[in-house]
Amino acid sequence: MVENNVSVDKFEKRAVIKYLFLKGLYGKAIHDDMLVTLGDNARAYSVVKSWLAEFKRGRNSVEDGHRSERPRNAASIENVQIVDDMLKEDRRLTIRHIAETTDIHATAVYRVVSDDLDMKKANRVDVCTDLLCCLQAQPQFFLERTVMQDETWVHHFDPETKRQSMV
Repeated sequence: MVENNVSVDKFEKRAVIKYLFLKGLYGKAIHDDMLVTLGDNARAYSVVKSWLAEFKRGRNSVEDGHRSERPRNAASIENVQIVDDMLKEDRRLTIRHIAETTDIHATAVYRVVSDDLDMKKANRVDVCTDLLCCLQAQPQFFLERTVMQDETWVHHFDPETKRQSMV
């Protein structure tokens, strides 16, 4: 029995599964053999079964196959700068709007905003909590020290009647 501190990588474990499969052993016997030999470092029975299925279908390689997913380089320095500039102009922009405007995938925009720019809802909660503490500590000076702005503009409009618009 091999000591449990011996490291065996996943490719070596796959090679063992393939070897024992070629010898004619079944999934449970292969998994039991790996448990006895590798102890806690053995692969789960479900992994052994999935690799056996791959070998039965004719797969010969124990290497990882090619993945067709998008590369995770969408959060390049240029993209982070583009998103940051857009948000500096207007903090109310949505992830969807930024994604459509910049042709960056929405998931990548979300990662840039939350991870790279560290703009999370939790930060807003912290800021609001700090403001609440300031208000409770010094309510008489709070409004004097706080700059507030309201960008809402409502235009009053009286529609003309049909008779008035004809004149």
